[in-house]
Amino acid sequence: MKLKILMDNHTEIDVYYLGEPAVSYWLETEGKAFLFDAGYSDAFLKNAKDMGIDVTVAEAILLSHSHNDHTGGLRPLLEQTFGNKPLFIAHPDALLPHDWNGMDIGSPVSEAELAESFELKLTKEPVWLTEKFLWLGEIPRVMDFEPAYAIGTVERGGEKEADYMADDTALAYVGEDGLSIITGCSHAGICNIIAYAKKLTGVEKVQSVLGGFHLFELDERAEATIAFLKQEGIPELYPCHCTSFAVRAALHGECPVGEVAVGTELEWK
Repeated sequence: MKLKILMDNHTEIDVYYLGEPAVSYWLETEGKAFLFDAGYSDAFLKNAKDMGIDVTVAEAILLSHSHNDHTGGLRPLLEQTFGNKPLFIAHPDALLPHDWNGMDIGSPVSEAELAESFELKLTKEPVWLTEKFLWLGEIPRVMDFEPAYAIGTVERGGEKEADYMADDTALAYVGEDGLSIITGCSHAGICNIIAYAKKLTGVEKVQSVLGGFHLFELDERAEATIAFLKQEGIPELYPCHCTSFAVRAALHGECPVGEVAVGTELEWK
């Protein structure tokens, strides 16, 4: 598998791509290509063009969760001309209205609009995209230090309720050296995600983890997460996006942490 970072918070010196506090990844495996998340604006599309990537050949558009730093670029994505109608895979809650402190933080594009250009598959269940590549679906919260927590509200059936981010998910690739896990924000908990990826694939060894860990302070949750990741002995860790410098620095003191930015390319056998 090859992965290219189309959008992240960080950019590299002398590598002139656009950055924003958002996520978008381009993945290629087994003769198929996939887009995971769509950033906050059309900037990921500009970066893709500059990288020589044609997003319209994607087999599927994969969504990690609803928040607008992952869905904000969906409208400019709809303006692209796709040769075939690709799949659009997301949790059923991902396209509902989401609110935080009076601000709309959900997808700017409705389910009906997306259905005009994509073949929608809204499901809580895991989806095997290829023989080796898996969209995890709804993540069980099994770690006692990673309980569900609410961020704003979600509107369901005309009623607002606390949003425990049930729609948050991730990807797993079964490679020769073990699992490679790719996350959006890990609202479900990065350790919960790892545990579920292992359960679904039957693979115990994790080779690599890339993405946002949604950890900002060195609190009990962060310390327990670092202890878990150290115990797992994962050779390649790439925390980014919504992972603070303090947490990354503490993690680097215990585990090998790699640096990533817009334009970074990773490859797993």
